Amino acid sequence: MEMIPMRMKPIIESYDVDEEYLYSKPYLFIKGFAVARGYKYTLKALPLARKFHNGQHRKGTTTVQGKEVHLPYVLHVLKVCSTLIMLNLPMSDEELDLLYAAALLHDSLEDAEKYFPENGEEFMRDYGFPPRLVRIVRSLSKRSGASELELNAYFNDIKTDKMALLIKLADRSHNVEDLYNMSPEKLHKYVAETREYIYPLASYAKQNYPELSNGITVLKSKIVSLTECTETIVEMYEAKIKAYENRIKALEKQNTVSKKG
Repeated sequence: MEMIPMRMKPIIESYDVDEEYLYSKPYLFIKGFAVARGYKYTLKALPLARKFHNGQHRKGTTTVQGKEVHLPYVLHVLKVCSTLIMLNLPMSDEELDLLYAAALLHDSLEDAEKYFPENGEEFMRDYGFPPRLVRIVRSLSKRSGASELELNAYFNDIKTDKMALLIKLADRSHNVEDLYNMSPEKLHKYVAETREYIYPLASYAKQNYPELSNGITVLKSKIVSLTECTETIVEMYEAKIKAYENRIKALEKQNTVSKKG
């Protein structure tokens, strides 16, 4: 019989039931998949992810059932996890269970600090997750406004663990779906980071983890296509706006000259 740590906490459901319909499909998909495969860590991570991100929302709004709503943040980690499931990666059940659980919890340290005063030791002590999961989640946690030096260290650390690398690529593949919610200034910055770090990260992954090449190719293709397409569209609109502004200035100048004459 598996020994349960004396201090392990029960997982108490805590979430806004009125928002459940906004993410119930991916939640139930992951739960059903994990039950069928006997993935205990994934099943444990699901309610925890919902608890840790309760009250948090994605930026921007979307229309659901004819109503403008803010999407719960937990939908993001569910999408990251379900994306990895759909890739049908050639890994053992033990590895996949850990991968999916880490995907569900990958933003917990970064966005739900109040639950982790000990920087993630709680995952092991209170919930019985293995040390590998803590290392993955820590490596994926990034300080807001990180410097170039910090970003280099951050992405180099991710390279050392294929699970962290897969989660990061799946994370970016979902985030680029929401580029339209960013201001042009932030979008250009995000695109620059994606080109400088994510594209090379995907290439590194294909070279060093050839058994995962098919899944990585799918993720990279989506990231590149959405990133490049969105920025091109934004640049076109910015050019049009600039042209309109220049035209207005020219007309104002012409009008001023006419009045003086």
